[in-house]
Amino acid sequence: MGKYACEFSNFTTPITTPDTAVSLEAAAAEEGEVIEIIMTGSGVATAADRQHTCLAQFCTFGTAGTGTALTETEFDERSNAALLAGVGEFSAEPTAIAADASVRFGFNQRGGMRWAVPRGEGITVRGGDTNDGLCITVVSDAAGAVDGGIHWWEH
Repeated sequence: MGKYACEFSNFTTPITTPDTAVSLEAAAAEEGEVIEIIMTGSGVATAADRQHTCLAQFCTFGTAGTGTALTETEFDERSNAALLAGVGEFSAEPTAIAADASVRFGFNQRGGMRWAVPRGEGITVRGGDTNDGLCITVVSDAAGAVDGGIHWWEH
């Protein structure tokens, strides 16, 4: 059992429909609990006074989408490699993302926001369930740029 993170930077936010900044997918018999989601203004792009909404939404990955595999970082170097697969920088969105969000928060690009809960109270992602993944999506009032990350425990 270990704690892991996936991070992304300089993600360009859409203005109509939320796009996936990072996703986690569990294969059969894999399970993880998301306990922290962080979104901030990107230090790469010039900060603007943009309003963003971050959503954590379950996903079936009916279509996997086209993205870049992210490197999952261990919080303890003695942990096994992460089982849940992180993907970001989607050029084609995964499909079958749930309409309702498990977590929703707004933030300003000049600042940021952190959603965090104690272990045991997070969002559980299980391989073999209908929704075997979680997409962290973001939408804005106008195109902006954000950095962020997701932290989870694997069972």
